[in-house]
Amino acid sequence: MVGKAVGLSEANLGRFAAVACIAISGLQAVGSLSATGMSREALEKKALRIQAIVESKALQAHGMIPMFLRKTDYRLPTAEDYQGAYRHRHLKGKSEEELGLPPMHVWRAWENTTSDTAFYLGALSYQYRATGDPNVLKMCRRTFGALKHIYDLGAQDEPGFVTKPYGGKYHKQSSGDQVQCLVVGLEAYRQIAPPDDRATLDEMFRNLADHQIKYRYYTKHGYFGHPMSEAEVQQVNRAWDHALIHIPLLHLAWQATGDSKYLREIQGWYERCGLDKKWAVPAGTVRGYTAHRMFYLPSLMMEMDSTNHELWRSMMFNVFRTLRTGVLPDGTAYSSWTHNLDTGETSPLNPGWGGGPTRTGRIAIFARACVNAQRWFPEENMSEMARKILVGLDMETFRFVMPQSSSHTLSPEWRIEGELIDFDSLTGWLWAYWEGRWRGYW
Repeated sequence: MVGKAVGLSEANLGRFAAVACIAISGLQAVGSLSATGMSREALEKKALRIQAIVESKALQAHGMIPMFLRKTDYRLPTAEDYQGAYRHRHLKGKSEEELGLPPMHVWRAWENTTSDTAFYLGALSYQYRATGDPNVLKMCRRTFGALKHIYDLGAQDEPGFVTKPYGGKYHKQSSGDQVQCLVVGLEAYRQIAPPDDRATLDEMFRNLADHQIKYRYYTKHGYFGHPMSEAEVQQVNRAWDHALIHIPLLHLAWQATGDSKYLREIQGWYERCGLDKKWAVPAGTVRGYTAHRMFYLPSLMMEMDSTNHELWRSMMFNVFRTLRTGVLPDGTAYSSWTHNLDTGETSPLNPGWGGGPTRTGRIAIFARACVNAQRWFPEENMSEMARKILVGLDMETFRFVMPQSSSHTLSPEWRIEGELIDFDSLTGWLWAYWEGRWRGYW
C-alpha cells in the first residue's frame, strides 16, 4: 500500500513560501552570480528557493508536476497562449483531433509530467539522504503517491502501461522516455523508501517490465498514433540508446522477484546490441545534442552490472566530452551545435525547433548526469561542470527553448514556449543539486 500523500508541515510550508516570495523578486540578481562567486551556502539557499517555488506554485492534483507553467503567474498555459503556435513535428502533419489528442496547450503542458514528477522524487530522495529531514521524507512519499496515481491511471488500460496524463487524466499516449524517467526516479526513492512503499515499488517494477516485454519494448498504441513497422521495431531493439531505456527496469524487476526471465531478457539485449561495441573517444569535430540518458543510464548500469564497466564507461566518456563543449557561461547550452576539438571553435545549429539556432535550460539534466558519473571518472571535472550549470541556471533560464543570444529572438510561432517555465530543466536542476550535495561535491 502506498503511503498516504503527505505535504509539508504548516510551519515548513510557510518557510518555503516565504523563501519563494523573496526569491521571485530577485531572480536577476541571483542568476548573475559567477561560478567562482557563489558559496556553498549561497548555492544551498538557491536550491531551497527554487524548491519552494515547486512546493508553493507548481504542484497539481496528487502532487503531479507538469512540464510547462506560465512564468508570469505559474498557471497552466491556455488556448489563447498557444494561438498561432507552431505545429509539432511529432504530429506528422495531422491535427490533434485526428490523433485523438487534447488541444496543444493541454498536451504540451502535461507531456512530460511523469518524467518531471519522477525527477522531483529523485531530487527529494537525495535531499533526504543528505539532510535526514523527516519533512522531506513526507514530501518523498507524497511525490511517490503522485507517480503511483499516474501508474494507476495507466493500469486502467493495462497494468504496467505508462500513460502521459494529459490534463491530469489517462491518455493512450506513452513513450520510452517516460518509462525510463519513471524508473530512475523510483529507483532513487527505493534507496530510502519505507517497507510498505518498497513492496509497492517491487510490484510496479514487475508490472512495468512485464508490459515492456509483452509489447517488445514499444508503446502499444504507437507513438503519437504512428505505429512502427516490424523492420523499425527490430532496428531499435538492436540499438544501445533504446536498450538502456529498458535494461535497468529489467534489473529492478529481477531484484524484486528473483525471476530469471528478466535476466534472459537482459541477455537478449546484450546479444542484439553487442557488448563489444565500445563508444569512441571524441575526436575532430563533434556534434552536440540535448539527449542525456546515454550518460546517466550507463552510470546506473555501473552499479547494476559492473562486469561490463568498459562499455558503460565508453558511453559516459563519449557523451561527457561531447556535451560539455556546448555549455555556455550562463549555464545554458546550445540546443544543437558542432565543436572542433582541435581548434575549440563552436557553431550553433538549427535543432529543428525554435526557428533557428537556440539555447536550452535542459542541460540541467546533463548536470545531474555529471554528478552521478563523477565517481567513475576521478580524473575528469564532471562535478565542476555540473556546478557551473547549477550556478548559471535560474528561473529565467529554466526554458525548453531560448534565443541563442540576447541579440536574437525566437520566431513568433515559438514565442510561447520560450516564455514558459520548463520543469524538465527545473527538476533536473534540483536532482543535480541534491545528489551532488549528498555526494559531497558542494
